[in-house]
Amino acid sequence: MTKGLSINFAYTSFKWSNNAKHNAAVTVVIVGVANNSQIKKRVIYDGDNAKSVQNISPFLIEGPTVFVESATTPLIKGIPTMNFGNMPADGGKLILSDEEKEALIRDVPLSEKFIKPLIGAEDFINGKHRWCIWLYGEDENEYLQIEEFRRRINDLRVIRENSSRPQLAAIPHLFAQITQPLGVPFIIIPSTSSERREYIPIGYLDENNIAANSCMVVGSQDISLFGLLTSRMHMTWVKTVGGRLETRYRYSAQLCYNTYPFPKISEAKKAEIEEAAEEVLITRENYPGSTLADLYDPDKMPQDLREAHARLDDIVESCYPDYPFANDDARLECLFKLYEKMTARKE
Repeated sequence: MTKGLSINFAYTSFKWSNNAKHNAAVTVVIVGVANNSQIKKRVIYDGDNAKSVQNISPFLIEGPTVFVESATTPLIKGIPTMNFGNMPADGGKLILSDEEKEALIRDVPLSEKFIKPLIGAEDFINGKHRWCIWLYGEDENEYLQIEEFRRRINDLRVIRENSSRPQLAAIPHLFAQITQPLGVPFIIIPSTSSERREYIPIGYLDENNIAANSCMVVGSQDISLFGLLTSRMHMTWVKTVGGRLETRYRYSAQLCYNTYPFPKISEAKKAEIEEAAEEVLITRENYPGSTLADLYDPDKMPQDLREAHARLDDIVESCYPDYPFANDDARLECLFKLYEKMTARKE
């Protein structure tokens, strides 16, 4: 904020509409800025509610003027890098539906070893199934025995030769970008998720799954890291500093993961988080017929899953100096204080 100026009122995000027959999907915020000497009061408007506050932060909430800057490396020491999932750029040639996969394996049993689950954000949240032909590191003398693979690879070579990135025609058997750490389990986070949910549905998948680029991934055998990311404390941070697509959560490594402040903890406390995180995953498995969209619908979330999350939340929050927290405002106050302290230490 320019010296001497600050926010004196803010309308938080709302869907814009008018009397036109077909309204554009536009989300609006309104921010007023004034000279500090002229400000008599500061007000935050949220729908029909108005709240007078001492200060309005750059995130349009009550709080100090703290700027959270996009970061290229994690603030928490020792945690792995977060990447986008893998980008096919394949014209559909390396992706299979359930029916295509089953028919291919039925006709050519050898093909099964080269087919892996492909998990995008929509697939992950809504329990949909897709598959991909995954030939990274495989012996071409073996997979080129399969006529369907040869056909698809040749078709993809032509597609890429005529694309804006013709250099990719040199690898017509592979995804255009392979960014997922291979050979290790990974945490998967949908890049976009409904703002209605108390928690973004985050997963922990084994190395046999392939993440698509509509998700973010962290290769790690540390389930406690999954616990941190699926906690209410992290969700409070994401809701505040993360981006939005319309009003939906837009998760990014640079703004959400790399900037998240978390204190140094003991191995015993880390083990507690890991145990509680495993309980969340185990509890989900009690509902094999439900999708994550079902389980994390705030109106339908099973009680035992709520309780598993509440236990995890409490353990994660107990790691912070101002625990226990009365509400999310108190959580944010603690997080911003720790963020300022940790970023000052890095400078």
